[in-house]
Amino acid sequence: MNNKLKIHLLVNEVAGNGHAKKVLEQTKSILINENINFDLKKSNYAGEAIRIAQDYGNQRHLPNEVLLVIGGDGSLNEVLNGIKWSSNPNTPIAYLPAGTGNDFARAASLTDDPQILLEHFKKGFKPDLIDCGSFIFPDITIDKKYYFANSFGIGFDAFVNHNSNISKLKKLLNRLNEGKLIYGYNVLATVTKQDTFGVEIEREGHKIYFDDAFMVTTTNHPYLGGGLPLLPSAKIDNHKIDTVVVEKFSLAKLVKLFINLLKDGSHVNDPQFHYFEAEKIKVTTTKKEFAQVDGEEIKRNSFNIEFSVSSFNLLR
Repeated sequence: MNNKLKIHLLVNEVAGNGHAKKVLEQTKSILINENINFDLKKSNYAGEAIRIAQDYGNQRHLPNEVLLVIGGDGSLNEVLNGIKWSSNPNTPIAYLPAGTGNDFARAASLTDDPQILLEHFKKGFKPDLIDCGSFIFPDITIDKKYYFANSFGIGFDAFVNHNSNISKLKKLLNRLNEGKLIYGYNVLATVTKQDTFGVEIEREGHKIYFDDAFMVTTTNHPYLGGGLPLLPSAKIDNHKIDTVVVEKFSLAKLVKLFINLLKDGSHVNDPQFHYFEAEKIKVTTTKKEFAQVDGEEIKRNSFNIEFSVSSFNLLR
């Protein structure tokens, strides 16, 4: 038995339309073949990984123990919140991306190969302090802080996310390992359906108001929708949070912006594209809109949220 490592697997098998289950089997096979001690817990419903991760974080662990999450961005979000809400919020997390978008893994340069990750661990490991976003939903009874690894979107990107989640085509594309294409498809399908809304952005004591916002996304890194570089300048280790406001545009303008986004990132210079960077940013909207956090839907609502930068320990 290899006493240098003990791996605690936490898996959402349905992530990536079942791809996570395949990654789990690969990982278990390697662990068994190399006599590495491990145990396994599965998340079977939305929110269960929060409880499992919080229970894990409430316990003390030896330096040779690793919490390894296998799943998609939503799975990572649940584990991140569970750990941050535990009595040991600095407990490190390791992550094997096995979802559809895997945007955080792209931003953090994470491997999706369990063999490579385990080889890193066997050589010794020290966690990196990585940025994440945090926010509070004002509530009548309690203000609870929530966390995200990727982004919190209001408006267009959240509406696209909603339409992608309910699409029958998503399951087909996932089976073909092309699930991220559903996001691009629904960008075109949703652009004429998204309405505009008013939004106020406040940072460092300064406020700016937009009457015709189309999309408001607060992000921890450059990527959105399975690798689209929405804001190339955003970083997961600069201790800042970024909010992007895109004003209403035509379908022709969308095509132009999309081409520039993929070509050279010059879409950020468009007069209808705005972004703000700070340690804290407050976003207030005037109408009920779709929203998403790390790809998970939030009930359609109006929002008054203060975002701030936080951090967590990542093993990679």
